[in-house]
Amino acid sequence: MLLNRFFNSLEKQWLAIVVLAIWFFVYNANKEKTNMLLEQTTILEGKINILEVKAIQYTKIIDSLSRTDSLIVNRVKIIKEKEYVQIKVIDSLPISGLQQFFSERYPE
Repeated sequence: MLLNRFFNSLEKQWLAIVVLAIWFFVYNANKEKTNMLLEQTTILEGKINILEVKAIQYTKIIDSLSRTDSLIVNRVKIIKEKEYVQIKVIDSLPISGLQQFFSERYPE
């Protein structure tokens, strides 16, 4: 009798049962999607950390290259200054001095 009343009430409330079943399936599907998105987020955060470490390493390399570049520029400046001094010395020499300079510098 109690079981009979239960089935009768289920017959009257069938729409509510269908709505609850649909809600349950949608809730589970959303829960699975949420878990999947959380896993992807964790993976992407790991990749971001790796890329940040690489960016720091590349920044150090770039800084060292810029220091090397400034060293090279300074060396080029020093060489140009020496060249300029040599040119001035040669320009100030008389022709006999030039002949002597080049004969000492480039012997036959």
